[in-house]
Amino acid sequence: MTMSEDKRPIRSMISPVKAKLQKNFEASDKDTAVIRAMKQAFTNDLEKRYAGLDDLFYTAAALDPRFQALPFLRGNDAERTFTSISAEATSLNEKATGHPAEKGPVQTDSCQTHPAHEDQDITTDRPQTHEIPTANNLPCKKKKTSALDQPFGDDFEARSTAARSLIDQARDEVRRYRDCETLPLKSNPLQWRKEQQDLPLLPSLAKQYLCMPATSVASERVF
Repeated sequence: MTMSEDKRPIRSMISPVKAKLQKNFEASDKDTAVIRAMKQAFTNDLEKRYAGLDDLFYTAAALDPRFQALPFLRGNDAERTFTSISAEATSLNEKATGHPAEKGPVQTDSCQTHPAHEDQDITTDRPQTHEIPTANNLPCKKKKTSALDQPFGDDFEARSTAARSLIDQARDEVRRYRDCETLPLKSNPLQWRKEQQDLPLLPSLAKQYLCMPATSVASERVF
């Protein structure tokens, strides 16, 4: 009844409601034999209905700002869920942009930016002076390269750096999202997502998980 009467019975509600039902179905010393049997039957029925879908529902609940604290999870399930969200948000945005991330400025060492002394033109008319070696003009040691460095080195190093940057961005965004205050239960999580301009990666992922209803009862009542 909780989900069927809600105006937005989205999938993120399943895990919190299921956890609450399981809590209520726990046997008590005051229960009669009939009540115990009924509670056990209800619990077994819940487990059959949602077998193998826990990770899906945990992620949906975590992306809903009303349930982001995940108080119904035990042990490391909450941390594992948000770690999975960070990885999934990274992958989703890589597909959307067509590349891991925008390439930032590439830092180069003095060996790359300055040609070696032996390659420079030396003017004989200019008096020769003895230059004192400094950190900037010391001769550079050439990096050892393999046969794959020349054709592929620059491309794969740049992609690796960009990918790490996007992963770090997703992790930081998840951390800031978890620091946000939990919304009241009557709030609209989808509307809240639209207003969060400082969380650019998570909305696309949240839409995929929160757009599906948790029950068909609400739509069937229309007919």
